[in-house]
Amino acid sequence: ILLYEVVDEGGNAEWGGNSEREALAWIATSPTAKRILVSGWESDDDDAYLVGQPLDITEIVKAANR
Repeated sequence: ILLYEVVDEGGNAEWGGNSEREALAWIATSPTAKRILVSGWESDDDDAYLVGQPLDITEIVKAANR
């Protein structure tokens, strides 16, 4: 499972979900959103577990949109 999170300059989450399109739309329209993070999760029947560390993909997204 991939989770996308849009955060402000202080690292506070403004948006979170599993849709990369919604994350891109949010950061494009929010005056305070600064970064997009993506994290991998595994889940069983009851819980979800973070796999590794969240990655900041902001520069990759900006480069792809040029």
